[in-house]
Amino acid sequence: MKVNKRVILMTPSMSKGGAETQLLKIASFLKSKHHKALIISLKPIDEFNGAIRKSGLEILFLRSWFRYPFSNISVLYRTIKRFRPDVVIAFMFIAIIFARLLKLSFKFKLISTIRISVIPKKWYLAFKLTQRLDDVIVYNSFASMLNFEKQKLVCKGGVVIHNGITIPKYNQNADDVGNQYFKWVCIGHFRWNKDYLTLFKAIALLKHRNFTVDIIGDLNGELWPHKTIEELEIQKHVNILGFKQEAHRYLGESDAFVLSSFSEGMPNAILEAMAHAKPTVVTDIDGNHELVEKAQCGLLCEKQNEQDMANNMLKIMDMSAADRLALGSNGQLHIKTRFSEEQVMGEWMQLIDRLAG
Repeated sequence: MKVNKRVILMTPSMSKGGAETQLLKIASFLKSKHHKALIISLKPIDEFNGAIRKSGLEILFLRSWFRYPFSNISVLYRTIKRFRPDVVIAFMFIAIIFARLLKLSFKFKLISTIRISVIPKKWYLAFKLTQRLDDVIVYNSFASMLNFEKQKLVCKGGVVIHNGITIPKYNQNADDVGNQYFKWVCIGHFRWNKDYLTLFKAIALLKHRNFTVDIIGDLNGELWPHKTIEELEIQKHVNILGFKQEAHRYLGESDAFVLSSFSEGMPNAILEAMAHAKPTVVTDIDGNHELVEKAQCGLLCEKQNEQDMANNMLKIMDMSAADRLALGSNGQLHIKTRFSEEQVMGEWMQLIDRLAG
């Protein structure tokens, strides 16, 4: 007889990032299979603006830790005691540390999931001291797993479960929408690791060419991007469009994808671009390298090197349409065989069943 599972998914916040997107996909999948899922956000940050509760998912947002530290601890303790989880899945380092400490008081199985190859210094000691409390460690890339095992930051062997990606049924090409210029798309909020400055400088090196770059991502209150665009005189080449719920539409209408990050785990944006059969120009960092090398779907450039990025963007623009299509098709095949949502959610369910069995 099938036994319904009780699963808590814990995260630092509900920002609109790749990890949070995957968390929501897992929670929705569990709910669709009639399991009980509760999301706990350690901070009162909801960039989904209430859409999570509207979808029928149960979620708890803790309050400001600066103002309500003891109240938050009490609420967290009482919630877990009431919910009685079979399994807790903790996303990202601070949530992993919290979940490990809570496991000392409650008998749940803990899956710690690591989404990036490098741990910030501020979490290093607490993470290392509590490493023995994990039951399973899940990485979303082999690069992350190898880095953490090499640095002896984990004492258990891990498993890799990729990000689950929706495969579009139809690939829209530039010819379908009648573009008169080459159209790049970049997806990512303006955060420290995205290194948009390098992308802007690369665009400035190519401003004699006829192309645009649509940037889909929240400015997060930053003023420097528009100022830099003006200083580099690339206004006609760059469109900062802000966050868009339907980012896939912009991917469908583009010719290629570009991303200038100097730190990533297994970036959803690149995976989505590959799913839409778009050739990619991305920085040569762990997760990106793993994807592009295996799939042969684009070009890698040295991080924080605008000349290298510009050269690779130029190579893609000067390729024949057939060559770009071949790169894009390679990427889409790679996603279909390793990252499809059906396959990935099945892997999560198998792991949860094994631990809670």
